[in-house]
Amino acid sequence: MNYLIVDIGNTNIVVAVFDGKKIKKKWRISSFLNRTKDEYILWLKYIADQNFSFKDVIIGSVVPDITQELKVALKNFFKITPYVIAEDIKVNFPTELEVPSEIGTDRIVNALCAWRLYKKPAVIIDFGTATTFDVVGQKGIYLGGVIAPGVNLSINALHSAAARLPRIAITKQEEVIGKNTVTAMSSGIYWGYIGLIKNILHKIKSELNYKMLVLATGGLSDLFINEVSEDIIVNKDLTIRGLFIAYEEGKY
Repeated sequence: MNYLIVDIGNTNIVVAVFDGKKIKKKWRISSFLNRTKDEYILWLKYIADQNFSFKDVIIGSVVPDITQELKVALKNFFKITPYVIAEDIKVNFPTELEVPSEIGTDRIVNALCAWRLYKKPAVIIDFGTATTFDVVGQKGIYLGGVIAPGVNLSINALHSAAARLPRIAITKQEEVIGKNTVTAMSSGIYWGYIGLIKNILHKIKSELNYKMLVLATGGLSDLFINEVSEDIIVNKDLTIRGLFIAYEEGKY
């Protein structure tokens, strides 16, 4: 039995075919606010051409303006009413937040998935539009987190705010001291984020004072994680799997 899982983020929309155990196929498109229902249907037709059939459609979103348009397209095309996690189905995971509704769906399902898969306290680093650190305590409760600007946001800010600084790709610089503008910017971004990740992890572990797993997800995780620690577990499907777990636990 297959499920279509849609993860709507600020930068990309990821769509996955999931059978409850493994992801069979995955696609992504940019999160464009002005995309119409008909444009989504063209994309859904391509997915349908892969000859998958679906029991249910599951949506996780942090972009409400996209959610409704895509929800209508999915319903019209597949004749299935999608379930929106945190709206139609509540995420069954306790938190210590002052306002639990403030947490993005992606962050709470990442925490849920981490606890269900590993059963250990954990820090989940998600390299998305923002770089987020989400903390699951030793009793399986979401304790809170840290939100920092994402790597691409920082690059775009440098390029936009300083007329003579070019737009650059994210690359690892072996030498910290750059010999030209591009290598100096690359070094600042790469080694700056390595420092940010290490320091925040150190502060979290010191604050809680017990051993924790560190998980990483998001497209840029491979670029940074090996430099931080070889013990970090990279799981790029954490959000997709977390959305399915939230659906499975909330619906049945």
